[in-house]
Amino acid sequence: MALDQELNKIKRKKDELGILTIYLNTDLSEHDEWKIRLKNGIKRLEEYAEKSGEKKGKKALKNLLREANAYIYDQQKNMQKSLVLIASADGDIWTAKTLQVPVESSFHWDTEADTAQLEELQEKYPATGIIVTQQRDVTLIDTSLGEVRDEKKFSWDLEKEDWVDYDDQSSPPSAADTNIDDFQRRFEENKHRWYKNLAPVLTKELKNRGVNGAYFVGSKESVSELTQHISDSYIKGKVAKNLGSKPAHEIVNAVYGVDIR
Repeated sequence: MALDQELNKIKRKKDELGILTIYLNTDLSEHDEWKIRLKNGIKRLEEYAEKSGEKKGKKALKNLLREANAYIYDQQKNMQKSLVLIASADGDIWTAKTLQVPVESSFHWDTEADTAQLEELQEKYPATGIIVTQQRDVTLIDTSLGEVRDEKKFSWDLEKEDWVDYDDQSSPPSAADTNIDDFQRRFEENKHRWYKNLAPVLTKELKNRGVNGAYFVGSKESVSELTQHISDSYIKGKVAKNLGSKPAHEIVNAVYGVDIR
């Protein structure tokens, strides 16, 4: 489940033994600074637990800190800008997410989770679409709080003369016409009609997902061609970069870096 969808459950949760909340800045441009932040944050909470004198709570916190530390180190290869981890002593909540937006490192242990930064992120980075054009392939990336919630790819099928859902096994894109030069010629001749046909499909997706619009990414020409068929109310911005071959989290970072941060 996406982090924004879990937030209400986290906010309602109370645990008398305690709930651990970790916000960790993991920006890799700072090399291994996150390891120092993590070590110091864990040390401060352990010192706090020792002073409290409450045996059950102290034991629960130490167990959660050990599990959290192991999990975070296991995620080294997946790290992006930040990591948020929230876990309750009773085991009812264990939420850990890597995000493509920054947080201020902080560590909390209380009967309720500290959701202040998450709520700020929710306001700053609401549910938003990113639509990436790459000629016959158009990808919709569904994001919230800088987290990729879902991806959906549409491809123009030359044989069916229609856009098809790349992941729909009942109607996968046809491979009948693989001549690149022929496709390029037909694309230039028909791109206006092709993008016009796709626009209502994308609009419906954005509406059904409840996002507050989308950023359109791709060559200046393809973005302009597609967005002329999309209502302005769904257009949050345009990014003239060819990013179709990049993984989703890199595309999110590029868009947020240009238009939001």
